[in-house]
Amino acid sequence: MPAVQRWLNSWWPSTRLGTDPLEDWLVEDRYRTVSIANWKLVPYMKRRLLRRRVALPLTFATGRRLTIVIPFRDRDAHLQQLLPVLRSTLDRQGVTATILVVEQSGREPFNRGKLINIGIKHAAERTDYYCLHDVDAVPVTANYLCPSQPLRLVNRLLTAEGESQRTGYYFSGAVSITREQVFLANGFSNEYRGWGKEDDDFFFRLLLAGLLCYFDVQGLFKDLPNPAHQQVQRKSTQTPPHVRINRQRRSRLLRGLDDPQADGLSTLSYELLSSEQGDGYEKICVGC
Repeated sequence: MPAVQRWLNSWWPSTRLGTDPLEDWLVEDRYRTVSIANWKLVPYMKRRLLRRRVALPLTFATGRRLTIVIPFRDRDAHLQQLLPVLRSTLDRQGVTATILVVEQSGREPFNRGKLINIGIKHAAERTDYYCLHDVDAVPVTANYLCPSQPLRLVNRLLTAEGESQRTGYYFSGAVSITREQVFLANGFSNEYRGWGKEDDDFFFRLLLAGLLCYFDVQGLFKDLPNPAHQQVQRKSTQTPPHVRINRQRRSRLLRGLDDPQADGLSTLSYELLSSEQGDGYEKICVGC
């Protein structure tokens, strides 16, 4: 890309992708492709993505080894609500699974993406596919079988008031993906501190790796309320510095200015502080 265009892209990413040619593919099926029509992309990245997207059907395999990776810190009440429901769902579906809780120690801002990368690496030798699972998402209707393409299990969330809300275009909450696919995309970035945008970065990495992402139309989860200090403020005057930094980092990837292969599983470093077996799950505590 010419230097002048790279400079313009960094300041004026005004071009949108437009209509996604696969947005309405298999619209009558339970599983639909995740639209990328809402992403701000410069023409260079638009052409790059459209060349890579191939219409591939979603299928499921049985008899595969699953590791559910839960990034965690200071959410014991959430974990105690999630675990029994999760184990019951897995047993009912006949899925052989290890539940791996990856706890971040210390006082550094929470790093969800890096914790997930640690869980992926820690369990890689005994895993065929992963489910990257938030501790505040409790399954009501979910399919934990092994998908042929990355699959977002969450489509609607039940709030504390009992209302059902669409999740929109985000690719998070609970995502199933094979070991080969997550390593192909180089996992998550290790650089997103605090809350927000690391899931957008991961979704775009999957697209750049040529993967077709799906979501489960029937996927329904209970959304547990988060602590007030972990809520992202929407008003610009209240936006914490780390949120602005995360948005800038995400935007650089969307504009083709950052290489996902230069930051992720391939550059992961951490300290394993402890490991313990809980009631039906493994928990590791890490310094990162």
